[in-house]
Amino acid sequence: MITVNHIVKDFKNVDGTINHVLCDVSTEVDAGEKIVIVGPSGSGKSTFLRCLNLLERPTGGQIIFDGVDITAPKTDINLIRRRMGMVFQNFNLFNNLTIMKNLTLAPTKLGIMTEEEAKEKALGLLKRVGLVDKSDVYPASLSGGQKQRIAIVRSLCMNPEVMLFDEPTSALDPEMVGEVLDVMRQLAEEGMTMVVVTHEMGFAREVGTRVLFMADGIIMEENTPQEFFAAPKTQRLQDFLSKVL
Repeated sequence: MITVNHIVKDFKNVDGTINHVLCDVSTEVDAGEKIVIVGPSGSGKSTFLRCLNLLERPTGGQIIFDGVDITAPKTDINLIRRRMGMVFQNFNLFNNLTIMKNLTLAPTKLGIMTEEEAKEKALGLLKRVGLVDKSDVYPASLSGGQKQRIAIVRSLCMNPEVMLFDEPTSALDPEMVGEVLDVMRQLAEEGMTMVVVTHEMGFAREVGTRVLFMADGIIMEENTPQEFFAAPKTQRLQDFLSKVL
């Protein structure tokens, strides 16, 4: 579904020097896979994820989504993004709109669904995440875990083919993490293609079909969860796991 060919991402620092955040990263994501990306802070994980839908445009390299080179200048990236849901660390809900309006705004504005179709879709998804009673409230009245579940539902309302998660539990209190991970596990069990940047090693072990370890702007190691955690090959990954497990 996604092929990443030798992408590079550089940022210019205030003093004019160059910060090489991604250094020749290549990988593939097959339909139905659950790719979990772990690694230390500053390793390029979130930048890599944001490159997959061009929220960050790579400095070099190529990204192919379903046969389309999305890094080509003439590609309409907005059409591609309709097919790729994204969930951020900090919810990004519209505080002045009810939950239902948050969920139906994009599909109706883009002409993907009628108002009635969007509401029916949203109510069905709210039932799945246990928040159907919150459809007419505003985001300020929700807990962090509830807001993040709503953010996931908002992406699902667009009928995406792949879901990208950028550390979706990092802004939550510990007791709220589980309710968000439960929704993500349910999505995984239903066959959704997922790319997840996370510090939740239990989720990586249980749900991932493949785990990638990023450090210093490269994919340093990747393997099945069983082999990744039981038999890390590089010293860098061994040191990382010793600190987080």
